[in-house]
Formats: sequence, structure tokens, C-alpha cells
Amino acid sequence: MTRTRTDIAKLGGPWSETMVWYARAVGELRTRAFDQPTAWTYLAAIHGVDFQGWLNQNILPPNPPIPQEARRIFNQCQHAGWFFLPWHRGYLHAFEAILGDWIASQGGPGDWALPYWNYLNTNDPNARDIPSEFVDATFDGGTTNPLSQATRGPATTLGPQAWIPVDISLNAQTETIYTSDPGTLGYGGPISGFAQQGNAFGGNESDPHNLVHVMVGGDNSPSPQGWMFDPNFAALDPLFWVHHCNIDRLWAAWMTSAAHSQETSRPWRNGPFPRQFTMPDANGNLNVFIPSETLPGEALAPTYDDLVDGTGIPPAASGGPAMVSAAPPTAGPSRLIGVNDQSLTVTGTQVRSRLAMSAAPTQTLGAVGGQQRVFLNVEGVKGQSASGVVNVTLTAPGADPGDAGPEATKTLVFFGLANATSVEGPHGGSGLSQIVDITEIATRLMSDGQVDALDAHLAQPEGGGAELTVDRISIYIREEP
Repeated sequence: MTRTRTDIAKLGGPWSETMVWYARAVGELRTRAFDQPTAWTYLAAIHGVDFQGWLNQNILPPNPPIPQEARRIFNQCQHAGWFFLPWHRGYLHAFEAILGDWIASQGGPGDWALPYWNYLNTNDPNARDIPSEFVDATFDGGTTNPLSQATRGPATTLGPQAWIPVDISLNAQTETIYTSDPGTLGYGGPISGFAQQGNAFGGNESDPHNLVHVMVGGDNSPSPQGWMFDPNFAALDPLFWVHHCNIDRLWAAWMTSAAHSQETSRPWRNGPFPRQFTMPDANGNLNVFIPSETLPGEALAPTYDDLVDGTGIPPAASGGPAMVSAAPPTAGPSRLIGVNDQSLTVTGTQVRSRLAMSAAPTQTLGAVGGQQRVFLNVEGVKGQSASGVVNVTLTAPGADPGDAGPEATKTLVFFGLANATSVEGPHGGSGLSQIVDITEIATRLMSDGQVDALDAHLAQPEGGGAELTVDRISIYIREEP
């Protein structure tokens, strides 16, 4: 049986048969006890769970039954590392199979598949709107709608807002390399172990993944945010699953290009050890999977109705399904060429830090353009908010950031900030790093050739939340394939 995932906007809705069955299945899973592997709360806890927070919001009843395997199965999501995409693909596969099994048992379609929210489809003027099925109070003749029973922020459309002045994009789809070298950006992220919250985001995870989470979840003020704002609540929102289905689809489309280098090394293919990725099946059995099973043609690889609309990737040359390039390109090693010498506290008031360049710009950045890329790293970011947003403006030394053009400012989103800050977590509070391409900015600022430093001006956007700290800011350069 082949399940084909389809764009919600192409299902003939609102309230197509696929979406009606999705709502019914979510409602059914919500009736199941927390210690059942096919329960809604159990499945959400696999991604992340804040037991006290869930109790405070009445997501769990007092003294809920805790499954014996909780330590192994819960808080398992992979973020800010090279397992982000394969882990979430396995997670979606398990969720889809559990819902599909129940739907078939109720007389629904035996090939039911999870739909996706194609929010970057330029052919659809309403693509960025939260689909109405996730907003309507009722469905199915007046039944309370389980898909709208979620805590969210005020936004009903994805896009720039005062507290996150940046739009979602398909920029990551142009990245040619899956695994990034230190200090540079790759599609899938840097080498990592088992990490519910790793150290640095890959291109796909950074944008659009993180941006959609915080736009739906709400602003980063101290007041309570929506579930999508926090990895420990996110999978409780039915919108999470159709968002991640689209993120997975972007990866599937990316792999159709022979110009792209999908990671296939043994450490990636086999996954982390000794803790491994574990998912329940429709019968409640727990099964281990490894990333190699998520590659095209393997057991956990999904089928999509379309890999072109809203992906930024042209049709595969063969006209066939996603494939892994047999001769992937390689990039040259990265080099650290600039760094500041101070840690920073970032609030709504702008702070400045100077980055000294370690080599003459005429020798390092003068050739930037076709063969080199420059990356800004904001490293070791910590804070108590579930997620955080920081604006970084780059200028020549001593220049007024107010005179810089809009292209000189990068908005960085740190999804899962509190998790990465916790000293009780797997990374001992090492924080998060965000990497962003500044090739165009660096080329313009250093076009005169004799600038031995840059100034970075950091502030939280309007309505920013609790203060953040930054361990270091650096600049890396990489030769492109």
C-alpha cells in the first residue's frame, strides 16, 4: 500500500475527506491514556515534554500514568544537528501509520496519508494562511474541531511581524552540501550525536522550519506563548504535523537535484549510539530505526504528490522520484577570519561588538563572489525563553547602524533556546549557535579593501523577551564547489 501525501490546498477543501479523517483521528488519539504508545500525548512527548508545564495547562491529568520506557522514548527530537531531517521523517512515518491504521479500522480510506501545508507555494495567494481546518471551531456537522484545540499566537498568516521582522523563504533549497563544515551553513546541519537540542542549525531547519514554529507560536515576550514556540509543547498542536510534513517534502525535493550532496556516510546512516531512535507502531510496539531507512527507496521514505510547487527545485532531470546524487559536490575547508573578544547581553537596547579580521581583506574577502562564501556565526546563545529572536546589523567600524541598509540586518531565530540553555540537559547549557550567509554584506563593506574589522550591532526586536547572552561572534569563509 502506498500512501501519497498531498497539499492541503489541493484536496478540494475546506474539509476534504482527508482532513475530516485527520480531525477524527486526532480526536480519537486524545481519548487515550498517556501511557499508551498510540495516545496523542504520548506521541507528542516523543518530541518533547515539560511534565510540570503540561500539568499546569491541564494537558495531563494529576498523577498521570508514566510509561516505564519514558526515559528512552520521550524528549527524543533531534534539533540543531545532522539528524534533524531523518529523525523527523521517521517520526512522521510512525504518526501517519498510527492514524492511518485507526482510520482504516473505522471504514476510512486504507491509504490515508498525512497532508502537508505548502506555505511557500507562490502559485497559491493564500498559501501562508493557516488552513481553515485548523481554525474552525467545529466540523463534521457541528462536532468540536480537534484541529483547532491548540494554544497559538495571534498571527493567522505567516510572514514578518514586529517581533520577527523577516519572512520565510526557500533560501535553504539552494544549499548544495548537506553536512556543514565548522562555522559554515549546510542544508542538514553539522555533525552531531544524539541531541534533542544540538549546537547549530542547518539551512532547512533555520528557515523555514524555525521561523514557522515561532510565527505560529507567538511572540517572544515574557507572557505565555503558543505551543509551537516551544519544542516541549510543539507536537501537541495538530498544525505541527502538517508543517513538518512540508519540511520533509522540501528535503525530498532537495534530494532530486544532482547538484546537491546528500550525506551518506556510515556514522550518519547508522545514527547515534548507544541511545537510538525509537518509534511506536500502530500496535504499540516500540521499534528502532536508523537514518539510512529514510533515504529514497528505503522503508521510511514517503511519497508526495508533487516535489516542485513551493520547493524551489525544478523537476528532476529523470522525471522520477527523489534520488541521492551519485557524484556529490564537495566544498573546500572553512577558515575562521574574524572574531570578537567579548560576551554580550542582548535586550531590546542595541549593543555593539567589534570583530577583528585575522587577515587583510584584500587577501580573504576581496575575491568573494562566485567562488567563496562568508558566514556570520552568533555562538553560544543562552536564555530562559523557550525560543528567542535577535537582529544583527553589520557595519564598518564606528558607522551608525541606523544608516545601514535593510540588507545589512539579519534576523536570527533560536528555536529551543531554553532547552539548549538548561544545565540539566545533554549539552550542559552550551546554548545554540546560528549561522547565516553574509557574503553580499561582507563584499559591500569590504569593497574598498582596507577594513581590518567589522562592527556587529545586536538587539532583540520590538517586543523582545527576557535577556539573552552571546558567548562569541565570528566570521568564517568557505571555498565553494
